[in-house]
Amino acid sequence: MVPPLVSLAVPIFGVARTLPQALESVLAQDEPRWECLLWDDGSRDGSRAIAAAYAARDPRFRLLGDGCNRGTAGALAAALQQARGDFVASLDGDDLLEPQALSAMLAFLHARPDLGMAYSQYREIDADGRLHGLGPRCLLPYSPRHLLVAFMTFHFRLIRRGAYLAVGGYDPRARLAEDYDLCLRLSEQVGIGQLARPLYRYRVHAGSLSHTHRAQQMQASLEAARRALHRRGLHAHYQLELDAQGRHVLRPRRAGG
Repeated sequence: MVPPLVSLAVPIFGVARTLPQALESVLAQDEPRWECLLWDDGSRDGSRAIAAAYAARDPRFRLLGDGCNRGTAGALAAALQQARGDFVASLDGDDLLEPQALSAMLAFLHARPDLGMAYSQYREIDADGRLHGLGPRCLLPYSPRHLLVAFMTFHFRLIRRGAYLAVGGYDPRARLAEDYDLCLRLSEQVGIGQLARPLYRYRVHAGSLSHTHRAQQMQASLEAARRALHRRGLHAHYQLELDAQGRHVLRPRRAGG
């Protein structure tokens, strides 16, 4: 079998309804050199059986995990410890990749050796898969400083495995803000660029974490940004707070504050 070029981690928990669509979008990739790391995070809704069927169907799918629930952060970290590809990425079990997602991102990174990570635009879809246009985050300009207040490096991300390992990978302790925390650490070590093409379909529905744990997610994101502020040596001069809409606000510290 051809060695994988991309290792794609998919945490599996409570996604039986949408997982087949997600995995079919992986099979539909026009770049075949991938492995899909299906991490069973203790789901009890039949998701594991679906993942096992895909692993039996195509050896590029690898069913991993011991059935214990680690949460998304722990599942992604554990799955990518077994990555064999030169590039790593993740896919939520209720989202979809466009057929050119891997090939387009690989071409972009091959053309930009100065970058350690690339991200694309994304489209939002509803619970039934209907398109609702471009996601607003990907329209925000990127800079390492702007990332402190806005998570624009949202989806789809492809990371050189060397860069991923150099920053320590996903932190299992960064629950509910694992992607943001990883991107902040990467922004401090490597170049990041956007490919302005919508290559990911992000499902927005009432059962998603962004809806059911919104307050906790906002606080976890704020703490991730505050840790970044400390790593960058800016905490003595600036402070991060949440405004009334839950957005990050970076303010100069008052003298003696």
